[in-house]
Amino acid sequence: MTESSYLDKLNEQQRAAVEYCDGPQLVIAGAGSGKTRVLTYKIVHLLRLGYEPWRILALTFTNKAAREMRERIEELVGRETASKLWMGTFHSIFARILRTNADRLGFKSNFTIYDSADSKSLVKTIIREMQLDEKSYKPSAVLSAISGAKNALVSPEDYAMSRDILEADRRAKRPELYAIYKAYCDRSIASSAMDFDDLLYYTNVLMRDNPDVLRHYQEFFRYVLVDEYQDTNFAQHVIVTQLTRDSGKLCVVGDDAQSIYSFRGANIRNILDMRATYPTLSTFKLERNYRSTRNIINAAGSLIDKNRDQIPKQVYSENENGAPIEVVKCYSDFEEAYQVASRISQLKMRSGDSADEFAILYRTNAQSRVLEEALRKRNVPYRIYGGLSFYQRKEVKDAIAYFRMALNPDDDEALKRIINFPARGIGDTTLGKLIARAIEDNVSIWTVIQEPDKHPAGLNAGTLRKLDAFAGVIVEFVEMNRKGADAVTLATKIIGRTGLFTMLLHDNTPESISKQENLQELLNGVKDFVSTRMEEGNTETGLADFMAEVSLATDQDSDSDGVEERVTLMTVHAAKGLEFNNVFVVGVEEELFPSAMSKDSPAQIEEERRLMYVAITRARKFCMLSYAGSRFRNGQTAACRPSRFLGDINPQFLRLATNDVLGSSAPTVRPTVNYSASMAGSARSLNSIRSGASGRTADYPRPSSGGFSPLGSVAASHPQASVPQKSLPSSQGGAYTLHSKTELEVGMRIEHAKFGAGTISNIDSSGPDARITVDFDTTDSRTLMLKFAKFAILG
Repeated sequence: MTESSYLDKLNEQQRAAVEYCDGPQLVIAGAGSGKTRVLTYKIVHLLRLGYEPWRILALTFTNKAAREMRERIEELVGRETASKLWMGTFHSIFARILRTNADRLGFKSNFTIYDSADSKSLVKTIIREMQLDEKSYKPSAVLSAISGAKNALVSPEDYAMSRDILEADRRAKRPELYAIYKAYCDRSIASSAMDFDDLLYYTNVLMRDNPDVLRHYQEFFRYVLVDEYQDTNFAQHVIVTQLTRDSGKLCVVGDDAQSIYSFRGANIRNILDMRATYPTLSTFKLERNYRSTRNIINAAGSLIDKNRDQIPKQVYSENENGAPIEVVKCYSDFEEAYQVASRISQLKMRSGDSADEFAILYRTNAQSRVLEEALRKRNVPYRIYGGLSFYQRKEVKDAIAYFRMALNPDDDEALKRIINFPARGIGDTTLGKLIARAIEDNVSIWTVIQEPDKHPAGLNAGTLRKLDAFAGVIVEFVEMNRKGADAVTLATKIIGRTGLFTMLLHDNTPESISKQENLQELLNGVKDFVSTRMEEGNTETGLADFMAEVSLATDQDSDSDGVEERVTLMTVHAAKGLEFNNVFVVGVEEELFPSAMSKDSPAQIEEERRLMYVAITRARKFCMLSYAGSRFRNGQTAACRPSRFLGDINPQFLRLATNDVLGSSAPTVRPTVNYSASMAGSARSLNSIRSGASGRTADYPRPSSGGFSPLGSVAASHPQASVPQKSLPSSQGGAYTLHSKTELEVGMRIEHAKFGAGTISNIDSSGPDARITVDFDTTDSRTLMLKFAKFAILG
């Protein structure tokens, strides 16, 4: 491919960003603006300019993103050149650097990488040994604190010297957390193990304390590129700065409007304040969206414009106008779920889109229950994105623990998992003695087992024989690995030799068969890994190389099993980076979206608004936002207010969904208050909203604090939405109350708090308790007992 041919495939903004190589560069890439294309072509351009591929460092957040970029680059420059690039996730690249320099930090080059379960197990052990109360020292909370300290580059020693940190721990009734942190780090070093946070923490320590190492990598990497820079934390930012501050050969790509991971430590200031670090920074903006219709992009733009702390940009689309974003008010979360399920069925038939092109996004995982129920009842196939990972299943983790022992027998957490699995007569008492001796002598458990005379644990002869037999099996695997066995040979030997597979063969229960299939699939994965690498000409086919990929897998690296097309359900956080033709955002209510935990923090409200922006911009053609008048939460029904974010969107890009949109069976929506309540005096009737012109406006009215009120009655009737009410007001201005059979007649319209509006089709008073049958508009027919059912009579 000639130089001009690849540059000609870029628009003017993209080309300018690709061609600039004269100094530090920030590329602000709006949603759907071709970010990956720019990064890909930037690397190709650097290669055309004479940069050696092995001296280009490209950092991503997921293996999926790295694979996609590498595949695109291969198409342009060939596999051989692309394979020489230093391209991968922060953690995988830094693990590679750390293995080369592990001795500088007191680690072995074959150190283990702990996953979250390993870390949690170690913290639990330390808490028990220190005889601390697990109610006060919850392992997950302790791990979160340790993670925060590492990502802030606070060492255990600095932690223990900080009055502010110690005082905060004291107030949280965890005054010994500093001691847990130190013990956790000491134990990890003794086991020659690092967790994910350590890969960042120790890379910083390596470069801070070893100027020669830092200078080597500063000179070695002639150009550094970083994807999704708005998601970087402090530790990642410091590493990138260390590598590039002097040379200025840096290109970071990101979008401050999509910074939504502060709970993971992401710091939006890294991208907002880059000029302070790099005074000669050049900023490029990619503002043309190739993904979505104009109405979707304009609506999202009018929403994000309300954020004050941002880099100004004007994202636009040259695609068709498309339909306005639909806003649907539902009676309850139950009816919302059925509205969404019905709308998906209708759209699927009308558009011809496969089920894979439909996504339901929610703010919290707890919202999925009623959605799943509604989809199942309508026979709509679905999948929960981000469910239990294959590598988190017990039988797979057991096998993986043996793999880890073959690579690093000093791995205490792996050893504790499998020392008596399958059962070999080594009980908890024996393990406790081994752990105690290992701690006392500051060595790994494996060392105690291997050198019982040097590290006596007070075990009898029979127990020592069992331990010796166990050690013999592990040594066999270690030796095979040392002699260069490929991953397939060693993994097959481990699963066969340990009896992990044979212990399941005589049990034909569905659970056992499923476990057998999972172990077989693990071996299939190893085989695929080796064969793929062999085809690529990559000689790194050992079990350690396979484990490097497994250990560093991220949430978005696992796809569905591909058995059938399915609607996708996921949190908005999980949806980032994905796109669908049709997107449904549910639960757009105050104290849900935005989260109740953010209401007292302007910065957190801005992040919640960015989260809503991400949700809307996942849609290519159709987007629906729904909210409920009431929601079942914490064991009772509570009234809800529409989210303020609905009021942030310019109403000319919205349409209130009525019966002509949802189908003839849907209830007619009767707006009782116009937009003036939430749009600062901008009086717009439903008809004017429907016929509103497309296009951006220079300024948008500020929403009122009361939230969006196109249908008025919900916000007006429920000023205290978070307080459960015994008799919830109906959307017609009445109340949901009990009624006697004398008040009712067949054909009468009623409105139920959960099921919505419907028509009475039968009244049965033959038994001791009167009942009515109601054909609800958007759900099934229901039989209600009058002594319990509360509803409003519509007429």
